Amino acid sequence: MTKLEEIVLISLKLQSLNELTSLNRKEAQERLDSITPQAMELLTSKDVVSHMQNAYSLTVPEYLANPHNQYIIDELIEFMGLLPEGAFVLDLGCGPGRDTIFMSCKNNDFRLSQMKGETNGKKTADKYSIPQNALRVAGLDQSPEMITKAELAVQFLENSGKQFVYKPIFSVGDMHNFSSLNMITYKPLFSGIWSCAALFTHTPLELLDVALHSVSSSISQDGIFFVSYTNGQATGIYDKLLLSSTGIIKYFSQPNPKQITDIAERYNLYLEKEKFNDFEVNGVIKKKNLFVSQFFRKK
Repeated sequence: MTKLEEIVLISLKLQSLNELTSLNRKEAQERLDSITPQAMELLTSKDVVSHMQNAYSLTVPEYLANPHNQYIIDELIEFMGLLPEGAFVLDLGCGPGRDTIFMSCKNNDFRLSQMKGETNGKKTADKYSIPQNALRVAGLDQSPEMITKAELAVQFLENSGKQFVYKPIFSVGDMHNFSSLNMITYKPLFSGIWSCAALFTHTPLELLDVALHSVSSSISQDGIFFVSYTNGQATGIYDKLLLSSTGIIKYFSQPNPKQITDIAERYNLYLEKEKFNDFEVNGVIKKKNLFVSQFFRKK
């Protein structure tokens, strides 16, 4: 049991997590929401990060099966369009390697198969052409199990005859403080850093500065930094403990986009584009403007 789970049980006056998961989802979530501020005061950022590493390591099959994780998002095509052939890129919080592999595997059939995600009733492939550049990509994730899946995915594609112009490399590491990691295989700095629903999605408040300092220290002048996360502008609530469909409590951070922009500027990362996206299930909008995507440039 993680420290976060222990604190939640104490705060809820429960003996086991089974007591929480036995409640209906709405009641369980309401109880979690009621104790979140109290619980977060008793947890360190290290406790939270360690819990989330454990949560993802335990739920790799469920993550892979989740339809929301199947396909790339539109912004990845835009990100690739801002970078030249062979640019060195970091996929921060790469998970099982979906985006890392898309950027590095220059195979039209494979890339087209990953462009089936829909927003507003249109697939990515209906809105964008298949990218024709390949990037040198390093994938970083905190979960060893996720990295193992990513490496197996690369092997599977190679065995299927889909060759990589630049074979991706993967490492296990801290996505909030990564500037000292020995991942710089091709160049001293990254031309782009990509983080889809990873950084600022599971980032305790006190690590925002640390994370953006790492990004700025690791990216070249004029480099592109992309990040997407849950938009906390509407609720004003930063910390969220969510009872997931797997029965595991997950921590989600919900920053105000302006909060991120202000800190980023202190590290010479300037916002160039911002986009809000709805949460959709089977084409039905469940929550408006739930997610935000931001493109920054290092100056």
